[in-house]
Amino acid sequence: MSLFLLIGLPIYSWSNNDKDAKRKKEKTQILIVGLADNVKSNYYYNEKIAEETGIPVDRIHEQFNLIIAQNIASALPNSGCTFIAGNDNQLSKEFADQIEVKGEGENSTSSLSNLPSAALEQALAQAQASYLLVLNQHYLKRQEQPMRTVFHIVSYTLYDKNKKEILSGNQFFTYMKLESPEKIKEISRKSSSKIATSIVKSLDL
Repeated sequence: MSLFLLIGLPIYSWSNNDKDAKRKKEKTQILIVGLADNVKSNYYYNEKIAEETGIPVDRIHEQFNLIIAQNIASALPNSGCTFIAGNDNQLSKEFADQIEVKGEGENSTSSLSNLPSAALEQALAQAQASYLLVLNQHYLKRQEQPMRTVFHIVSYTLYDKNKKEILSGNQFFTYMKLESPEKIKEISRKSSSKIATSIVKSLDL
């Protein structure tokens, strides 16, 4: 029997606190990276997107990436992982430019084959992350029938530190017309949460 138990110190409560702190510390960290110029459409050109959303033309992809990244990061606060939204302070433009994207919409995929392993290791280490989540593309698919609808399709791929693809997929949300960033953030919460849930399940966290 330990000395702590003999003198009656509250070892159980201290032990629980230690375990809680350890669990928080050991949460799996996932770095989210949204690529440049990854907003595509079968109907909208950049100036039209800017006109309808109020987002400056040169910030369209940045704003769309930020909205989805922030929604994913806040979706599952009690899960075994933490999502970190990458920004210009963490990642160089050259890093994102070396991630290749092919296809559009539901068929959009990405590849890290052109990204040096050292660059990935550095980015993950800086964010203290074990995985990289790439927001491959935002595809704005407009259809007129049976009613005018805009499908905002978000394609994503999850990689481990060895550049191995863990999960790839897409989610979508809809609106009747392009909305302001605040409204897009609200509308996209459910689909963003589905992305986070799929990732957590794939990593068994």
